[in-house]
Amino acid sequence: MAFILKRHEVLVAGYGAAFFYAKNKSQARARAFRAMQPANAAITFKRFLQMRPAITEVKMPAGFGREIEVNGKPAHWVEHAGGNSVRFAYPDSDTILLTHEADVREIEPIQ
Repeated sequence: MAFILKRHEVLVAGYGAAFFYAKNKSQARARAFRAMQPANAAITFKRFLQMRPAITEVKMPAGFGREIEVNGKPAHWVEHAGGNSVRFAYPDSDTILLTHEADVREIEPIQ
């Protein structure tokens, strides 16, 4: 079971840049489009693609993807989400979930 997420920066002219965790650039592009829709509901995916968003894979933060346990199940660390919350993903999943840090058990120390 593997950790499949990577961190991508998507830059859209007129809207700026944002980071998205996705397994590939295509998924990062789709997530950027969905994130942009509340700001501009009239934009279609076709128009979004014509804007030619620049997508680059960026360096992972320290500890990104390390093995942890969440409520006794194997998972992978994504990032600290502020307060007492942690973002994580289960192995072979591209869905990022949120949990309380008390539910997380470290398996590998941060290098």
